[in-house]
Amino acid sequence: MVELDDNKVWIDGCFDFTHHGHAGAILQARQTIDLSQDVGKLYCGVHNDEDIAYNKGTKPVMNENERYAHTRSNRWCDYVIENAPYVTEAEWLDKYGCRYVVHGDDITLAADGSDCYQKMKDIDRFRVVKRTPSVSTTEIIHRMLSEKYKIETINFNDLPSIDEYNMYCKGYDGESIHCNIYENHFKNFIIKRSNVGDTGCSLKTILIEGDFDLFHIGHIEQLQRIKEDIFEEPIELVVSIKLADDNVNNIMTKKERILSVLACKYVDGIILNAQHDEISKDVYKKFQLDSDVLKNHNKNKFQYLNKQVIIDRILSRRNDYIARNKKKGMEIS
Repeated sequence: MVELDDNKVWIDGCFDFTHHGHAGAILQARQTIDLSQDVGKLYCGVHNDEDIAYNKGTKPVMNENERYAHTRSNRWCDYVIENAPYVTEAEWLDKYGCRYVVHGDDITLAADGSDCYQKMKDIDRFRVVKRTPSVSTTEIIHRMLSEKYKIETINFNDLPSIDEYNMYCKGYDGESIHCNIYENHFKNFIIKRSNVGDTGCSLKTILIEGDFDLFHIGHIEQLQRIKEDIFEEPIELVVSIKLADDNVNNIMTKKERILSVLACKYVDGIILNAQHDEISKDVYKKFQLDSDVLKNHNKNKFQYLNKQVIIDRILSRRNDYIARNKKKGMEIS
């Protein structure tokens, strides 16, 4: 057996949609690692489709390969462990030298009604972090089942707080600031990392603009292509998320989209309400999300994904998801 290490930490889950609630838990797990120790690593176990269907009664919306890849893109995750057991087992932690599993302060039940973490609690190898309020896969599915997003805005003016920006702007270590947050132009900082001057980053700034609704691995692949493949030299990748008031058919709120994008390791900053005439002189190249040059790259595997594909998956199993959500107290009115 690998020697157990307090600074090798395990977190596991379904990570369906891998929304900012999941990202927040992964970040908090990272923050349990002692930064003075170079050996610290975070292992993210992801359950497969079959185990989720058995224990939850329905398949996840995003399949296991999509969820594995999305979780790998998280800024604070070192390793994704595929096919992690739904009920956490000490043997799996032992294999990777992880002394503790971290989970939010809610209870996850297996198919037989037992606590998925009870075995780990009984041997004092369980650590609790705070669950992110007001966001869940159940809630996002409910919006699509009810189709209210087609006729009304969902918490339209719900933007992150300064505390939330500070949290999700964290770098790989979970402590230092990595992502800059700008408003309108690149001289107006909401959040600024310490090695950035008043006029922004010294690297070439590349901008990508889109709504990033239902932020998924297809979007992430496009960010990765910009960051790793299109340019030979290092670049600063800044995301402009469309927040216009006429954009009423988004399923995710502004806050959910912003924080989900911030958790992606390929992103270096976000600009809100970009004044394009003002920033054009500072942008080396601009891309639109889902443009052909990004979607058609030969390294891509997930460009079949888009918002409608995800909606259709849910509606095709509508009765299953309605029944699952009803068990969690969320009914279609």
